[in-house]
Amino acid sequence: PANTDSYEFTTKSLLADSVYARTSTAYLGRYTDEQFGEFTADFIAQFTCMDNFKFEEELTKVIGVNISLQYGSFFGDSLNAMRLQVDTLDKVIPEKELSTFYTSVDPKDYYNEKGKPIAVKAYSAVGPSTSKDETTTTSSGVKQRTIIQTIKLPNSLGDHIFNKYKENKEYFKTPESFIKNVLKGVYIRCTHGDGTILYIDGLSLNLNFEALIESSSGKRDSLVYKSYFFGATKEVIQANHFSNGNRLEELAQDPDHTYLKSPAGIFTEATFPIAEIYNEHKRDTLNGVNVSFTRYNEKESKYKMGIPQYVLMVRKKDMFSFFEENKIIDNKTSFLSSYSSSNNTYTFTNIAPLITYCIEERKKGITAAGGDPEKEEDGKKWDAKNPDWNRVVIIPVKAVSNSNNEIVEISNNLGMESAMLKGGTNPENKLKMQIFYTTF
Repeated sequence: PANTDSYEFTTKSLLADSVYARTSTAYLGRYTDEQFGEFTADFIAQFTCMDNFKFEEELTKVIGVNISLQYGSFFGDSLNAMRLQVDTLDKVIPEKELSTFYTSVDPKDYYNEKGKPIAVKAYSAVGPSTSKDETTTTSSGVKQRTIIQTIKLPNSLGDHIFNKYKENKEYFKTPESFIKNVLKGVYIRCTHGDGTILYIDGLSLNLNFEALIESSSGKRDSLVYKSYFFGATKEVIQANHFSNGNRLEELAQDPDHTYLKSPAGIFTEATFPIAEIYNEHKRDTLNGVNVSFTRYNEKESKYKMGIPQYVLMVRKKDMFSFFEENKIIDNKTSFLSSYSSSNNTYTFTNIAPLITYCIEERKKGITAAGGDPEKEEDGKKWDAKNPDWNRVVIIPVKAVSNSNNEIVEISNNLGMESAMLKGGTNPENKLKMQIFYTTF
């Protein structure tokens, strides 16, 4: 007959000091939240030229250089006064190192702190500092906003690039060669202001030239203007650097709740009573296991962080490799849940395969260590050596589906989002999991 049983388990907040973020969005700004404290976002980026790039012959001089930051959305105050600074990198960002893509990447490793910045600009997310702000409607009726913030750079940077071209055209043959020999990249950060984070989805370096072309008289005496763009595209690196104040550490210690906070903030860790389930049901067939995490409604604040719409449940030992290896869920050691606004929960409806997987792994492990899985003391000895075997982590993620509604990509959520969940280390706050099993 089919039966049900329920087990208690505990959760705690886990400080996610850094997350893997291989993304084409760059984040910029500072925001201090009354609950989560200070968060800052800055980034290093490379620009690239098209393969076999050419400057035309008739260019005479550089008359303007700028970087344009393009974004359609931001978090926080739209009119808040901020200031940004641009420095050039003096070291190539290494592509092969995974650490480059963690948000703990240290920009100080790539630029000279004592050097002079190439630009400083006062700005706000919208308003007079922007050079363009327009909303268009796509064919499917979706409104898309494009805001462009233009940062003026010294003409000497344009001269440097143009001189490098005259020195050796090979430098412009491939993106790698351009980055290595001409311009290693830039570091852009916010130096003043608090209250706004820009979500930048387009970044380019623009060079404007005067050129002399032939006029009707047959002489090269007609003045025209030409522009060239160097984009920060998917092929080159943008590495985001995030840092949080100490408030997160205090929140993570809260024994009466757990938290989810992105980007790179707090995850929730759960320890499942898998050994106990095994001991009591080793003769039974496990048909289903349900577990739910309930969100508390937040206090009203001026700029409300979004609620994470998707969370990933993944074994603690896989919490980094899952993203580094670009995995998608297998519904055995990793599961996805979407936020249900009707009952304010994240529910995982069938994690029985996870329980079974962990039980098998433990049995094999105990046997391999020369023990007997049926003996409690052998089990305890193995558990002590493998403390994370029965732990999972709940992580806010961004999930991308294809037209058949299949999940094709999962990455760390980098938007300003948060949720406070029931649970915590206080023994009175245990959560319940339900199991469904058949006895033979």
